[in-house]
Amino acid sequence: MTRAPDIVEEGTLGFTIEGRVLRELGERLVKQPEVAIVELVKNAYDADATDCTITYIPNRSIIVEDNGVGMTFGRFRDGWMRIGTSSKEGARLTDRYLRLITGEKGIGRFAVRFLGRGLQLDTVADDPDRGYRTRLSATFDWPQFDKHADLGTVKVPYSVERVDGDEPLGTSLTITKIRSEARRLDLKKVRSGSIDILTPLRSMFRDATGENIEGGIDVGSRDPGFSLTIQDVDDVVEDVASEILEAYTFRAVLDLKGEHLDLKVFRRGYKAPYLKIVDTFPNGIGNAYADIRFFPRREGAFAGLSVDGRYAYSWIVANSGVAVFDRNFRVQPYGGTKDDWLRLQADAARNRRDPRSSLAAKHFPMSNEVRAAPSENWMIRLPQSAQLVGLVQVQGKRNAELEAEHTADEEERGLIASADREGFVENETFEEFTDVIRGVVEAIAFADRKLQQEEEQRRRDENAASLKRDTQSAIREIRADPNIAAPTKERIVAVLADQQKRADVQEETSRERERQLEVMSLLGVVAGFMTHEFGVAIQELETTHQELIELAKDNPRFDPVVASFATHIGSLNEFVKYSSGYIQGTKILPTAAYPVRPRLQRVKRVFGRYAEERNIDVEISAESDLLAPLVPASLYDGIALNLYTNALKAVTGKTSVERGVIAFRSWNEGRWHYLEVSDTGVGIPGPLQSKVFDPLFTTTASRNDPLGSGMGLGLALVRRGAEAFGGKAELTTPPPNFATCIRVRLPINLERTST
Repeated sequence: MTRAPDIVEEGTLGFTIEGRVLRELGERLVKQPEVAIVELVKNAYDADATDCTITYIPNRSIIVEDNGVGMTFGRFRDGWMRIGTSSKEGARLTDRYLRLITGEKGIGRFAVRFLGRGLQLDTVADDPDRGYRTRLSATFDWPQFDKHADLGTVKVPYSVERVDGDEPLGTSLTITKIRSEARRLDLKKVRSGSIDILTPLRSMFRDATGENIEGGIDVGSRDPGFSLTIQDVDDVVEDVASEILEAYTFRAVLDLKGEHLDLKVFRRGYKAPYLKIVDTFPNGIGNAYADIRFFPRREGAFAGLSVDGRYAYSWIVANSGVAVFDRNFRVQPYGGTKDDWLRLQADAARNRRDPRSSLAAKHFPMSNEVRAAPSENWMIRLPQSAQLVGLVQVQGKRNAELEAEHTADEEERGLIASADREGFVENETFEEFTDVIRGVVEAIAFADRKLQQEEEQRRRDENAASLKRDTQSAIREIRADPNIAAPTKERIVAVLADQQKRADVQEETSRERERQLEVMSLLGVVAGFMTHEFGVAIQELETTHQELIELAKDNPRFDPVVASFATHIGSLNEFVKYSSGYIQGTKILPTAAYPVRPRLQRVKRVFGRYAEERNIDVEISAESDLLAPLVPASLYDGIALNLYTNALKAVTGKTSVERGVIAFRSWNEGRWHYLEVSDTGVGIPGPLQSKVFDPLFTTTASRNDPLGSGMGLGLALVRRGAEAFGGKAELTTPPPNFATCIRVRLPINLERTST
């Protein structure tokens, strides 16, 4: 017989959860204090709040308040107090404004646990089960949860009280006993992390009295938007959306009352309008108010904001467009992503040069010269929809008004909603409406171009003033330098004084520089022709030389002439050989590296006799196996020759009985080839060092010698030539006993080097 089992105890058991699980979940789901705060902001947005305020007192408390729908006791019990599910699970849109749900996983309750050890929750909601409005208060002491082995045994004290029907809805979370992890809270990251759910237009509205509306927009079930305000320890209160909107480049405000038009265009940071128009504008619109702000993507546009500038600009683009509100109801599709009701994109695509609005035609007339000049035509800079955030408030005609005014013989006047409620009927009044709002945008374009021209002129004036100061300083320094010969000193001072005069006509000088450089580029053609003609002339001279040799055999008095002819023919041959190689080399990019030292020796020979006659030693420091970079040989020769002639001028301008020295030094290092030319000449005064590479800047006078006219193009061409191949030319510290050193850096392998 089978013995029955000896059962000691039986029944059913449920799982128990230790209290510390709350802490561990909080630490796993929320790792940064900014993430925790942003999650609470999302909860406010999901509660259909229009405003959320964060008050932060470091190391003491964080308060997050909103004016959303609040929580009833049932939602608090079954949502907030239930671990493992989200009260939003299964819901895609909010109840009131049909917003897309942004929060998830019930993270909000863990966010407050992460931020502090204490929480006071207060929430006011309409309770449909009770039939009246309630306030629920609950106090959480999170360390108590950690002490209990079973989470279910921890009790949270709460109270529910009935409140008046006019008690504001919403939720307040007061977080205290701030944890060490939350003390590094960065409010800038909170602002940037919340930016996607903020809306720009609420702070731009104004009511019928002309005052800005603060949350009083009657939009029925339409979403009025969401704003975030942050108040820090210094009692600085910031509406994040408003802060970004205040970073405009220009803001245009239109106030149309009947036929009286008042338009002001403001610059950022200025109270007085930059542009103002007061005019009579006959129309059937009635009253209208517009606030349109311009945000071009320019350097420093969002500098100094408490929000990351990259996020700010993305937010501007996401919320861009000029929206229209009829009695505070949004009129679609105006200002939508695919709408172009002001024809801004269409005109940009066609590169339209003429304004459309009657306002611009009257107040900003454009001459044919301005219209034809891209730099002057302000219509080419017409703001695009993605650069504008704005709204227009109007009061369209209602059916009762239309019936009272309409007669059979006349067209209905006024802004009239279309039958499908998408936009207004395109009647005469609507044309007037688009005309005046388009005029506001064109006024921004005009103001923007006008400001840019003023800024350009201001920079030119500053540069001219700086040039004058530098010139005066250089003159004083040169006159006090004992190493510069008196004639050279006076010549340099005269050149600098002339430079100062030219500063008064800076624009013409700039144009002249470009013309001179264009002329220089054409001189290459002339040089090619001259080289060919020199070759023919040398052949004739060599024939004459042979005849002189024969004559000298019979008459010795021709011997000096024969020797002189031989010297000159040799010099001309060297010049033609060099020039021919230079001209041909400009057309050829080498396939293999070439040795450096022979090229520097050839450059030295071009003015070798000139240097010898003036007691100037020319040194070349380059290894025999050193290879040049893969740039045209003519470029390398031209750089070396220009640096050489500049050095010769500097050395001959110095008063000294000692022999002058010019030193070439070349080497390869890493990815770069270096060429330096140093000299013991007069040096370059400090105030002039920033200008030596400027086209047409020179301190040398015209010379009746082989060094040329001193046009001031040598070093400019050196720099341009080097930069054209990814290199660089610059002044550098000279070696001991030298006065000046110019270094050129060129990439050894063009394919592996970037500038």
